[in-house]
Amino acid sequence: MEKYKYFITICALMLFSVTSLFAQDKQAKMALTFATLNDTINVCNVSVTSDGKPLDGVSVGLFVKRLFTPLPIGKAVTTDTTGIASFEVPNDIPSPDGNLTFIAKVEDDENYGTFESTGDAKLGIVVASDNSHVDERSIFANRSKAPVYFIAASLIIISLVWGTLLWAVLQVFKIKGLRSKKK
Repeated sequence: MEKYKYFITICALMLFSVTSLFAQDKQAKMALTFATLNDTINVCNVSVTSDGKPLDGVSVGLFVKRLFTPLPIGKAVTTDTTGIASFEVPNDIPSPDGNLTFIAKVEDDENYGTFESTGDAKLGIVVASDNSHVDERSIFANRSKAPVYFIAASLIIISLVWGTLLWAVLQVFKIKGLRSKKK
């Protein structure tokens, strides 16, 4: 253990120097506000500040939270001198109840690193699910409501496979029977 003492000390010092090199001293905050212009255009304003002062020239991306990955809304926008980045939000984003969760994200900023903020707004289109076909026979129904042609096709395929196996076994027994008759 004594001979590894210096090696472990050097590794620990190198690890500490690398982590302190990438540490960010400055913290930034974002706030999302939503507005509707002329009853047709939805706008999301992202305000980026650090220590109460607006940040100029920070690239901000806006996303909508979806099932698997966030959906980007346009391209990244750079903040102006007041620290605000404005995004036009499309009117046709579907949602079960109309509420959308927006994510404003700054990625790999040289001074502030990566940070994000979220906000909710009722800007989506309400999509009603149509479950009127649940009691019908369909491809997506459960086993008891499967289409008749699927049931028939699967039974025919299973019968053909098992019939082929049974025929092969019977042929083996016939070959054995022919061999025993020759003796």
